[in-house]
Amino acid sequence: MSEPFVSVVIPCFNTRDCVAHAINSALAQQEISVEVIVVDDGSTDGTPEFVRDAYAGDDRVRPFRMPVNGGPSAARNLGFRQARGTWTALLDSDDTWRENRLLRLLRHGHEADFIADNLMSFDAVARVETGPVYDDPHDRFLSLTDFLLPTSHDRHDFGYLQPIMRTEFLRRHGIAYREDVRAGEDLLLNLRIVIEGGRAFYVGEPLYIYQTPVGAISRNASPYARSVADTRPLIAALEMFGREYQSRLSEDERQALDLRISNLRANVAVGRFHRAKASGRYVEMMQLMLTQPSVWQKAVERVMRKS
Repeated sequence: MSEPFVSVVIPCFNTRDCVAHAINSALAQQEISVEVIVVDDGSTDGTPEFVRDAYAGDDRVRPFRMPVNGGPSAARNLGFRQARGTWTALLDSDDTWRENRLLRLLRHGHEADFIADNLMSFDAVARVETGPVYDDPHDRFLSLTDFLLPTSHDRHDFGYLQPIMRTEFLRRHGIAYREDVRAGEDLLLNLRIVIEGGRAFYVGEPLYIYQTPVGAISRNASPYARSVADTRPLIAALEMFGREYQSRLSEDERQALDLRISNLRANVAVGRFHRAKASGRYVEMMQLMLTQPSVWQKAVERVMRKS
């Protein structure tokens, strides 16, 4: 094949039943040449064999396998190293793209190094779209503070956007995922790009179809969710980020980082609650409910949403 303009990196782990939807949505992009780098992270359900056989005749699909399970960040980093396109894009194996996504984002390719769009939530169990993640329809540049600030009643959390990134920029600055962080790794990558001078542009149209961990309609967990509730490694990484780039941060950016860290610390107990629930440690769950205000608050919020 000729050199692709966009390299689409898809990490996968036991997603045989849905990965083709992700791959096909990347291959169906209008007017933009792509290669699809599928990195299997130690699946045991036949995912790598399925991808190999299903796309054996399509040289746009390049399958790779991790020697051992290393987590999504390690799989994405392998994909980054293999990318041949001018742009490198992220696509999770349970998500999909609108067919005009790349064409729409690349309208801003002359003015940005990082381009991301709004996300369309998708309930994997009910099989329906449930609305945009962000109620911000305006195209605009994003600042470092936009990425640092956490969600509040009047503010969006832009830390977890799924961008396309200029490949040369990533390599020139040695930017890759933190493989020791499995919750919030997207936030860390995005911060690194912007602090290194990357120009970040946001498109308000939701062109990335995102399967939410819990469906808004079904209220059931996605069968492909791999969310990790332990945010302590992320907190440590953000503290390190603050020390490493202290001289580059303005006072407003420093305050935004402190607010993000404080917000995460307040929710550590919520993460402990979810891990206890997953392991059936009901006594620990009850103790957390009785002693941790953040856990009680989350429980009340969930009850209110259901009502």
